[in-house]
Amino acid sequence: MFEVRPRDLIWLYIFLLYIPVCLLAYKWLSPSLSPASKRLTIGMLAAQVLVIVLSLAIRPTSLFQEWLWKLGAEWNVPSALASAQLALVAFIALFTAWLTRTIPAWQRLYLLGLGLVFLFLGLDEFFDFRTSIVNLRLHYMIIGAAMVLATVIVAIRSPRRSWIWQICLLLGLSIVAIGGLLFDVTSDFCGTIGFLRPSGGCLEPDYFEESLEILGVWLALIALLCQFSRIVPRPQPPVHLALYVAPALWILLLARASPVPNIPYQKLGYGIQPALVRFESEEYLYGYHIERKDEALGLQLYSYPWGSIDNELGYSIHLVDQTSGGSAASRDNLLKRDRSFQLFGDNFVRVYAQEIEIEFPPEAPVNRALWVMLTLWRGRDNEYARQKVLSSDLPLLGDSQIILGELVLPSDSAAPPTLPLAVFDSGVFLHAVSMPEHAITGKTLDITFSWGSDESGDEDLVQFLHFGREETGEWFVHDQQPLGPRLPTRLWYAGLADSETWQVRLPGDLAPGQYSVFTGLYRASDQERVPARQADGTPWLDSRVPLGSITIE
Repeated sequence: MFEVRPRDLIWLYIFLLYIPVCLLAYKWLSPSLSPASKRLTIGMLAAQVLVIVLSLAIRPTSLFQEWLWKLGAEWNVPSALASAQLALVAFIALFTAWLTRTIPAWQRLYLLGLGLVFLFLGLDEFFDFRTSIVNLRLHYMIIGAAMVLATVIVAIRSPRRSWIWQICLLLGLSIVAIGGLLFDVTSDFCGTIGFLRPSGGCLEPDYFEESLEILGVWLALIALLCQFSRIVPRPQPPVHLALYVAPALWILLLARASPVPNIPYQKLGYGIQPALVRFESEEYLYGYHIERKDEALGLQLYSYPWGSIDNELGYSIHLVDQTSGGSAASRDNLLKRDRSFQLFGDNFVRVYAQEIEIEFPPEAPVNRALWVMLTLWRGRDNEYARQKVLSSDLPLLGDSQIILGELVLPSDSAAPPTLPLAVFDSGVFLHAVSMPEHAITGKTLDITFSWGSDESGDEDLVQFLHFGREETGEWFVHDQQPLGPRLPTRLWYAGLADSETWQVRLPGDLAPGQYSVFTGLYRASDQERVPARQADGTPWLDSRVPLGSITIE
């Protein structure tokens, strides 16, 4: 087993696969291209390969370098070049369908559809529609399958001399699809590849996906240029000029266009929660998105300055224990102004996107409710002044802390193997109860409840504890959350197994005697009891679970 650096694996991939495929494809198809088309394909590929090599050889260390050559990012030079190549493929397909009248109408319709699809892909490559379109990857799969099927049908009905460009187009689409598949498979890949094993890090899928996408679209470009040269063998000089001007104009339009235009004023995109929080610095929080990962929490914040831009503002994200108030994890960042959305509506707003990721430390508490807390501060001369919140539609903790959400870090504890005492309709199990046989009035009674759940919670439940003497009708009632305030049932998760010891203070005037003890759950929202059953499915009467009896002295 040979150990190599992940970067060396990418270099190996480029030299053993990428460059040979480019050379073979060009040698195979160049006789069908006009001189202008040859120069265009070589120039387009050379510019993008240069970006790939720069990004691999000189890792970006600043925002400016990321704008110049970082792969996998949006709204920068690499994404603009990739978008221009996609738009050029679309332009050639549309131009061919418009210029010629020698091919059947169904084939012109095919070129029209092909051009519109590549035009959309070019826009998405730069603007990144993933936040505003649900299941975009599934849509891509459907569109790709439709393009392949349509190309195969056109090839079957076309002369054999045109098969060369159709095969090249299918090959290009396949390579783009492979790039997307590799991105899904290798997102966190740190294992071996045959006899090669990456050491000192994991593979970076951006290089594979972006470079394969560039190669696949470049093959599609050659394919469409071959078709164009066959249908329009002697184009006029203005047509040649248009081939060069089209990508340049496209890049200029991208530079002038606003990222993600025409999005409603009230919504940034799918999955983003709207907000309207005003700070004393006249910075506004417009929206946010929280994404839970295995070992980290990812957040996107969208804010805008009402007046002039304050470059000394920063923000902090804390995971705060709801019961103790302690911070379990935190991350601080300066507000960045390098990524912005232009929104239109009743008012004109430029919203700046902020991204932050908080890793869960090994010592972070499990099975405890944590708030995701946001604070804004101004840093000046090594002093950091929190910015007060003047108005907010989100809950606050104090005058400067905004609650964006809440979460719980799950425990690895396993549920007991015994049958539960009670099964509730909400997916909650009462596994066991431990209580003494005797208690003293006026003293504290300790009772331990072991709980489990096989569903994610979505509402607050309250547990009741009833002590009753049937001969006198005397009752004592105590209610609280099953696991206390540290973990409300709305945050319970599938696989939860935990216990809580209640400390119940018995009234001093409670009459001595034998008391029957019952427990159960009710919804905090409507005070309705949650139906309870025995382990064999038999319902408990009145949704009360009998726990036995206790002698109070």
